[in-house]
Amino acid sequence: MIKFDFPIKQAHQAGREEQQDAVDCFYTEDKQRFLLVVADGMGGHKGGRLASAAVLETASEVWMESLQGMPNDPQAVLQDLCERAHKRINQVGKMHDLSPRSTVVLLYVDKDYAWWAHVGDSRLYHFRHEKLLFRTKDHSVVQMLVGLEQISEAEMANHPDQGRLLRWLGGEQFKGAEFGESALIPGDCFVLCSDGLWEYVDTDKMVYFLRHEVLDKSAGALLGLALKASQGEGG
Repeated sequence: MIKFDFPIKQAHQAGREEQQDAVDCFYTEDKQRFLLVVADGMGGHKGGRLASAAVLETASEVWMESLQGMPNDPQAVLQDLCERAHKRINQVGKMHDLSPRSTVVLLYVDKDYAWWAHVGDSRLYHFRHEKLLFRTKDHSVVQMLVGLEQISEAEMANHPDQGRLLRWLGGEQFKGAEFGESALIPGDCFVLCSDGLWEYVDTDKMVYFLRHEVLDKSAGALLGLALKASQGEGG
């Protein structure tokens, strides 16, 4: 049996009028089955905080339903969550006369297997044996430029088009989520984050802290590094 731990770290980024990131974790008593959610309300649209909150509210409902008789098909659960969150964001927008949007990344683990989904540029990283095994590909202009070999991976964070997304939750049409899955082994580690982390903390730094610190301290150290870098950029 694999033992799981899932520290959650979050901070308000200086210079932003409202906290638009939202994160939560839902799990069974034995912690052998859980759902991690990271949503990032899009700063270019009013009501980003409302959008990310709507994602978490939907996740809570879907999680409870998955424990009460829905077919245990994790990818179907994640698909349902994304579709319903998209609709809820639009409903919230109508109530407040706003056009909220959000990204999302989801991780569903059941014992020794993991499924994930994402929309936008909130990311999942999967590490194994102190190396990056996989990361989700952003639904963004800069990720497209990387695919076309016009810029490098390292240039994404500082590119002028960083933040221009091709998919999101909310708006007229749901453009779909992207899914992945993997069997797990002891020692596997996932990092789920918004662009507030990955813009300032590269993969090498993630590996360093995951290698040299216990998991909770690693999460805190990565967040601190991102905050320090973002504040330095602002100053």
